[in-house]
Amino acid sequence: MIKTFIFDENKSHWLEEEHRFLSHDICAILDEDKETIYLWSGPKSKKDKFRKGYKQIKELFANFTDLSIQIVMVKKNFPNEIQEKIDSLVESMKIGNKKVIRFSRFTTIRIYSISLLITILLPILSFLYLSSSLAWSISNGIYQVNSTTYNSWIENSKFLIFITLILFSINIVIGIIENENQVIIFSLNGLIISIGLLLYLNQGIFLFLFQEGSTLTSYLILQTDIFIFLLVILIAMLIFEVPNLYKLISFFKTYRKFIS
Repeated sequence: MIKTFIFDENKSHWLEEEHRFLSHDICAILDEDKETIYLWSGPKSKKDKFRKGYKQIKELFANFTDLSIQIVMVKKNFPNEIQEKIDSLVESMKIGNKKVIRFSRFTTIRIYSISLLITILLPILSFLYLSSSLAWSISNGIYQVNSTTYNSWIENSKFLIFITLILFSINIVIGIIENENQVIIFSLNGLIISIGLLLYLNQGIFLFLFQEGSTLTSYLILQTDIFIFLLVILIAMLIFEVPNLYKLISFFKTYRKFIS
């Protein structure tokens, strides 16, 4: 019987793992019939991690006291059944002959999946919140809103976009760590536009040309101006929402088994 283990560097111990394998992993394959452990390192694994895993290999021996286990470290020419097991693990990183797995860490996969999802949802919530202006009191094509409501409308929208900006920054760092150019480009695009939106909304009361009759506590805004404002915001958001939505769909298709 063949069992497969992956070394968890953070917890400094070996975990049994039969289905999931990433390129940074150190793998120990136990052939119980031959009482042999074969050590295999992924293409992106580090020598330091391999050394740590090797030092902790006795942990596996403790679980199989009835076996006289020997360790074999080779880079190729494994026994056929061992090679087949390795191939099945490596196959999880490919579709056909095309390599599609770029992320090499479970941690970054999970953080990025959550961050990307939130960066898509927050701009949608922000736009819906800004669109609440369409429910303001209107008469003869002019919206009327009190200053308190208007200021909250702007500030809350800025807050949502600011959080989005922070998440895009996190995504850029993850893209750099994983050397994933698409993540970096899409996130940088979102970061730049988010900064632009923040500067735009930061104009506050100068966003609109208030109509005659406006006071310090009550603003009159043309309906057309609100429509143009929302259209500008929508176009700006779509520029980064569409590619990141595409990335979210493709990311979950590729990494869903590593996220669950």
